[in-house]
Amino acid sequence: MSEKRVFYGWKIVAASVVILAVGLGMFFSTNSLFVIPVCESFGVSRGQFTMHRTIITVVSACTLPFYGKAITRIGAKKILLCGIFMIGIVTFLYSFANSLLHFYILAFINGIFHNTVSFMVIGILIGNWFADKKGTATGLAFAGSGLGGAVMIPIVSRIIEAADWRFAYRFMGVFGIVSLVPVICLVIKDAPAQLGLMPYTISNNTQGAPRSANNTARSLSAREAFKTSIFWMLAIGFFMIGGFGSPTNTHSTAFLLDLGYPIATVSAVVAIFMTFLSVGKILLGLVYDRFGSMAGAVLISICCFIFPVAALLSHMPAFPWVYAVTVGIASCGMSVPVPILIDRYFGSKDSPVLFSAFTFLMTLSAAVSVPLMGAIFDNMGTYRLAWLAFMIFAVIISICMVSAEFLHRRKTPLHYS
Repeated sequence: MSEKRVFYGWKIVAASVVILAVGLGMFFSTNSLFVIPVCESFGVSRGQFTMHRTIITVVSACTLPFYGKAITRIGAKKILLCGIFMIGIVTFLYSFANSLLHFYILAFINGIFHNTVSFMVIGILIGNWFADKKGTATGLAFAGSGLGGAVMIPIVSRIIEAADWRFAYRFMGVFGIVSLVPVICLVIKDAPAQLGLMPYTISNNTQGAPRSANNTARSLSAREAFKTSIFWMLAIGFFMIGGFGSPTNTHSTAFLLDLGYPIATVSAVVAIFMTFLSVGKILLGLVYDRFGSMAGAVLISICCFIFPVAALLSHMPAFPWVYAVTVGIASCGMSVPVPILIDRYFGSKDSPVLFSAFTFLMTLSAAVSVPLMGAIFDNMGTYRLAWLAFMIFAVIISICMVSAEFLHRRKTPLHYS
């Protein structure tokens, strides 16, 4: 009797965890650790320094349409290899910056390649390999970003303390290239067909039996999708999620240090944030697979309401931990729901284009909100106004995500009878 082999797509998921752990968890989730030391080193404000993040997000937003098409034409593997190599070099070169201008120039280059190691590329790759269990596979793969942050934030924080911020940038640049290039070269395959397989299905994980009708979304072109109310509900919701996801990532460390917490406590709280960014992705993926899109929308909405309240109360020792857990889960709304809801509401016909459209909106939102949150602190000496604004965002996100699901059910009533 032949031994049943593990479907190769799960190896793609495992490799994706590692790629996002380093590509996002290290390169991008550690950004907040550099705000205070670099600002003190150059004698600049937080708003001025975090402007380099705005440059990255603006440039990356402008390149999104290119990557949406490039993934289809040349495949995810080549894009990942090019991206990790260039981002590693740019990160290494940050260590030689002697002024904000150097950061801004390097940020422009970083922005060009920002989308190469991202949820969009990995999400499309996972979509190629999985017809069923897409929520679980996506959640597991995307959890790498939070896992990487949880592991790398304490490490990078200690490197900054023991050496300086310049050595920390050099460490990240070299480590990123050395760790990821072998994983991408040896494991990543763009599609099951390269190994003579079909996308994973529950009934037959190698032969690709057809999915049930209830799991098959209407197949719309991007042009058709843009004309639907569901698309614009999701667009507004994702825009608002991007409006708090990136700023909280960038400013959380500085926010907690300003409250007087020691660096060890702050690093632990931010590590918990990253841990629940991982746990939240897995949880969301399971929720979408087992309980449906409405349950996923409710979970995201609840956490969106709780975290700004916890931030306002974080002068009390228990609430930074509540903030870390809920903002971690809420921030998962920037990643896991995107490929799942595209497949559910619009089908896979133009999923790379739709993915890039939603990513563009979240990137645009981040480009505005990250420096704005820094400017709020620079002018008011507190982040209080930002937390109040995020409470309003929570209301809008809840309305949009729930409304999109109701609109879909109205158009496909037989699936819910």
